[in-house]
Amino acid sequence: MKCPRCGLINPEIAQRCDCGYDFVTHGVEKPHFKQTLPGQVKGFLILVVIWNALGVVQAIVWRNVYGIIAALLWTFALYALYLQMVKKKAWARIALIVLTFPFGLVFLLLPEVKIYVLQKD
Repeated sequence: MKCPRCGLINPEIAQRCDCGYDFVTHGVEKPHFKQTLPGQVKGFLILVVIWNALGVVQAIVWRNVYGIIAALLWTFALYALYLQMVKKKAWARIALIVLTFPFGLVFLLLPEVKIYVLQKD
């Protein structure tokens, strides 16, 4: 059966999903395992920040003050959202997908990331 919370396929005899969803009570319990944030996500966001830093350098060379400000604000927003996602805030994952579209779809829609932000401590 498919978990309504995380979408994981479980055997028909399962009473709980790995994400902590209880099929009997239809509630969320503590998960069986702790999902860690995949390293690919951190690597992806580091790459985005480096790319953005290159944009800041280019804006400095061209003396584009608005470009510098915009790039710095965008970097700050990405970092703040990443910190919220590490705290398991699902809305931060969605915001990061929007801010890094289309590349963010590839990394932030991974099932491991979804399970990570949905798990209870």
